[in-house]
Amino acid sequence: MYELKVTVTKVLGACTADPPMKPGDYFTVRDGDIRIPEGGYVCVWALQNLLPVITPKEREILEEKDEDWMWRVHHAQCPDPKGRVIFKIERVGKVDKGAKEQGSRGAREIEGGEGAEGRLRNLRVVVEEVRGKCTSGMRPGDSFVLRSGRLYIPADRHFCLYALHATLPLLPAKQRPLEDGDWLKEDNHVICPDPAGNVIMRIERIRER
Repeated sequence: MYELKVTVTKVLGACTADPPMKPGDYFTVRDGDIRIPEGGYVCVWALQNLLPVITPKEREILEEKDEDWMWRVHHAQCPDPKGRVIFKIERVGKVDKGAKEQGSRGAREIEGGEGAEGRLRNLRVVVEEVRGKCTSGMRPGDSFVLRSGRLYIPADRHFCLYALHATLPLLPAKQRPLEDGDWLKEDNHVICPDPAGNVIMRIERIRER
């Protein structure tokens, strides 16, 4: 895994955060933890656009550069069209988790014995259990499919946006091969943020025939 530095490079328009974000503001991400310099901050509205990109950028991208668009992603912007804050996402070092080398492949050993080659996996997110009362009417078996960057929901069904939002930061990384020792490799369940609904979702790879 890599340590990331996320820095404001431009502000196109007027940032509505108070105080507004400005070029040079930054935070770092290391092994899934965010750190902000003393006295600094990051706008939550901007952060939500960064999260789905940060998760895979922390990890090795094992596909060739012409096979995975994530190689080309180095910037993301705030969702506010009136104050487009542009962030640069860069790797600043590798995280040493003390993992021992395992043969010649070492920490690059990835799931399924598929090696460094491979492609983006298609995913299905399925409601496994509803432990409370879901206000959106979600029920076990409800699902959506993610193919590359395209999301599909079965005809005549729906998927709650609140629940979908909880899964989004994990999906781009789960589509890609994960190294041994990566917590995300075995973590396949997400709970909806609504404490009254407690909808449990399972992220699974679709086995292509």
